[in-house]
Amino acid sequence: MRKLRKLPLLWGLILLLCSCSPGEESTSRKTVSLTLVSFGRSRELTEQVNLFNETHEGYRIDIEIYELDDVDKDDRIERLQREIAAGRGPDLINYGSHYASNYCLGYYTENLLNYLPEDWQSIYYSNILESFFVNGGLYAIPVGFSLSTFAGRKDMLGNRQSWSIQEMMRIYMEREEGVILYPGETKVDVLGQILSNNMESFIEWEEGECSFDSEEFRDILVFSNTFPDMLRITEDYSPKTLFAEGKTLLYPNSISDIYDICGAGRVLTTDGVVYVGFPVSEGYGTVIQPSSLVLAISANSRHKDISWEFIAQFLASGYQDEKLSRCLPLRRDTMEHLLEEAGNMDYTVDADGKEIPLVKSEIGFEGEESIKIYRMEEEEKEQLLRLIDTAGLNGAIDYTLYYIVLEEAKSYFAGDKSLEEVVDMIQRRASLYVAERQ
Repeated sequence: MRKLRKLPLLWGLILLLCSCSPGEESTSRKTVSLTLVSFGRSRELTEQVNLFNETHEGYRIDIEIYELDDVDKDDRIERLQREIAAGRGPDLINYGSHYASNYCLGYYTENLLNYLPEDWQSIYYSNILESFFVNGGLYAIPVGFSLSTFAGRKDMLGNRQSWSIQEMMRIYMEREEGVILYPGETKVDVLGQILSNNMESFIEWEEGECSFDSEEFRDILVFSNTFPDMLRITEDYSPKTLFAEGKTLLYPNSISDIYDICGAGRVLTTDGVVYVGFPVSEGYGTVIQPSSLVLAISANSRHKDISWEFIAQFLASGYQDEKLSRCLPLRRDTMEHLLEEAGNMDYTVDADGKEIPLVKSEIGFEGEESIKIYRMEEEEKEQLLRLIDTAGLNGAIDYTLYYIVLEEAKSYFAGDKSLEEVVDMIQRRASLYVAERQ
């Protein structure tokens, strides 16, 4: 009888173990871990990783942060590329603000055109994504973008939408007395402005070649050398006043928010505004800058489809409409919604019950009263869409190469070396660097 009483207990224990242990082991086996290497920290990235982990049962993404600056980033990029080439490395990569197109040479990452929907050119701004193409493929994708350009008064610049460096030099030389190029003009700053937004036009990464010995680049150095070595700021110095009184030839316009397009017309206090962009030999000089998130899938990831599902979160309307920050959306429908809302005047009620208009954005000047924006005008909306549609230059630059150019140019600016000596040195150092990364 005792044995008969023990048997139910024994079988119950066996059944309990069978029902619990295999299930726990199965759950463990089903959890697939993906690694995401991120060059720099990002709150938005962390939030989307957490969302993915919550909504994708059986999968988990872990972030590995690569803390770096412009000095050591090339070593870390090359180390990552070697790991991928050896069959190791992460599943996902966020190049972040350190992205440069040459990082995608060598096919270390997947061509994301294979994952985009067939009608992607109508969903997203195709020219923006095409500016990130390398050898005809999209090996890294920004989740948003910003634009950099030069604007100015039509009565000074004429009715043009682009210009060459030669035209820029001529118009500057023919300017009225007392007119400067823009507030903050120095030799290094002018060169840096032009170079940081147009350096890719002198490089052919796929061919491993560069053209810093071209006449166009020589002209840029000569033009930059006409400006002072350093700023001389007086007590009454006011960039806002210089712009408003027509004392500047150009208004540098960085557009990472739709309301940034309002700056030129309202700061220059004129209806006759033209956007000439940065000097280019052909096309338009509005430059595309990637957002702080530039994502890619490692070529040897064993979980490419699920990795794409993570990237797709950033491209969906939910994220683009509500979560995107400090940049313009890739989606056309999101931009339409934003512009529609921006054209409306919104109000709030003060303590006395009186309706007052809401300030949607402000254009600030240090130590001076800001310019408040309550709504966008139709002309401003149209101008923003024109700039987006005609933009084609990718402004994501390799800072190692950028510093090579600035370092050598300073010898010319200081009078220590001739123009030809400096151009020759830049071309030789840049050619070696570019060839090594082909």
